[in-house]
Amino acid sequence: MRIESLSIKTVTVAIYVMVGIFSILLSLLASSYFKQAALDAQIKSLSRVMEVASQEVVREIGNHAFDLGMKLGHNSRLIDALKQPRVTEKISGVVEVLNDPFISGFAGFAKINLVKLRLYSLDLELLVQSDVGEQRLENHLPPYMAAKLVQGKKIDRLKAIDALWYSPVGPLFSTLVPVGGLRAVGYLEVVVDPVFNLPDVSRITKTPVKIFDITDINAAVGTELEDEKHLPVEYTLHTSLGRPVFKIVGYEDVSVLLQEMGFTQVITTAGFILITLSILLIALWMFHRFLFVPMDRLVDGMRQVADWKRDVHVSKRGLLEFATLAQGFERMAGQIRVRNSELERLLDLDDSAILCFGEEGETIYFNQVALKLFHYTQEEISQLDLADFFPGAETISELGQIYPPDQAHHRQLVCVTKDGRKFEADAVINPVSVSDGIRQTIVMRPISGDEGEKLTEMLVNSMEQNEQRLQAVEASLGTILELARVSSSDSAGPDADIQPVDGSDHEIERQLLKERVVLVMHSALACWEHDLGKTKLALAEESRIWPVYIDKSTPTTRTLDRYLNLDSCPNNPRSKRAIATAEFVLKCMNRKVTPQRTRLQQALDELRLLLSGLNNKRS
Repeated sequence: MRIESLSIKTVTVAIYVMVGIFSILLSLLASSYFKQAALDAQIKSLSRVMEVASQEVVREIGNHAFDLGMKLGHNSRLIDALKQPRVTEKISGVVEVLNDPFISGFAGFAKINLVKLRLYSLDLELLVQSDVGEQRLENHLPPYMAAKLVQGKKIDRLKAIDALWYSPVGPLFSTLVPVGGLRAVGYLEVVVDPVFNLPDVSRITKTPVKIFDITDINAAVGTELEDEKHLPVEYTLHTSLGRPVFKIVGYEDVSVLLQEMGFTQVITTAGFILITLSILLIALWMFHRFLFVPMDRLVDGMRQVADWKRDVHVSKRGLLEFATLAQGFERMAGQIRVRNSELERLLDLDDSAILCFGEEGETIYFNQVALKLFHYTQEEISQLDLADFFPGAETISELGQIYPPDQAHHRQLVCVTKDGRKFEADAVINPVSVSDGIRQTIVMRPISGDEGEKLTEMLVNSMEQNEQRLQAVEASLGTILELARVSSSDSAGPDADIQPVDGSDHEIERQLLKERVVLVMHSALACWEHDLGKTKLALAEESRIWPVYIDKSTPTTRTLDRYLNLDSCPNNPRSKRAIATAEFVLKCMNRKVTPQRTRLQQALDELRLLLSGLNNKRS
């Protein structure tokens, strides 16, 4: 895409739209990030809850084991056996005492899963253990408890010790209580299976839990819930020596949390988007109010001034830069108008009819004598071209290609006035070379017909004098033609008329352009007459694109008629008129869809495509 096809408005709107889109995407990304951050914070919080609940369960296991140990620790048979550990009969009686809780039960029997009862001397030597219970345990005190007793103070030996440890049969919990009260004679170890009590974590936390043995991940206890409403929270329970032994997974119901976060996310995202869009709309409104509108007014005023609308002034209302620019252009346009008026007064001093036409035959300038000769006003000639004044106008237009420019050529021309009367005139045709092509300058006087008689007194000089005057004012004409060229090039858009190109393809391109223009005009007239029920004369009058002539008191549209016939259509047709006519008809039809409108739209698109291709080829 060429940068010349982009406007400040398009670039500004595109930038703000991109900023808005990126802001919306960032808000959505941030909301997702905040949602995940909230869930992570919830997991950390619930993990601490799981930790507290697990420690509470372990503490309850220790309390129940301590109660059992203290009850057995005051048994006289255990005390006597520990005082005389070498007496076999007493040791046998101790085994019965240790087996009794497994057989007869004890207070809190349903609260813990008793695994083993073992009796130790003060030197921590295993003396005897219950026959009932787990038989695969090692015959010594757990290392953590033994080290704590050995390294502790003497007074600490009168206190109970708890430990979660790992045995050959799996994780176990032991409580060691002194036997004999303040005068301890030995120690009793109460060994409990903690897996029995760990599901109480669910009761404390009010959430479903599943407990995994670290060494046997398949051995799990509890309920597993895997869905979007339940958030898994993990906590690892360690032994007293710091070895991980249990992984406790709690499933927290976060449906309410997710609902609240979703609502908050929608509110915050919608609010952010609304604020962003509001700021963008306000910014675009300010740009439109203080940048685009003043720029459009300035450009429109420049185009009207360039089109020689002398009563138009560029608006100075706007920001400082636009006001300064408009003021500078206004001064420049004023100087151009002054110089142009001086040049036109100079041309009006001549008593010959002086006419200026563009390379495609469009009317550029008539002096006052020419206006009186053809009975037109200055406003009317702007819509006419060379063929409206001279039959066989293509011959005149081709002089710039046949003869060298800037050389005068004598010819007799047949002229047509506004009311249709014809007369002959002796003319000097001078193709003037300007920066972008050839312009036709015609200096003439009638030699036959009523017009010659009417202007006899005005045209008193000979054609030789006309040639001298032509050379005298040639510099002035060159200035006017150059200004007209600037006007034409500044106001031309992508649908501007195609200038003929040199080469063998010129005739083919010109013929193809004529066919497209005639097709568009036929389609526009068919749509106008069939769908709108109006006449060809009404089309010329309402559109103000085609002039209406009064021929013997009868209005005619001979210029429009020429564009409806391929044979009479000019070799260099003014395609802008055809496009403007088609657009006017389409505008009058509003949104009404008919076959004629479809054909007109298709023909218009094909003409524009052809013009675009020829423009690109010319570039």
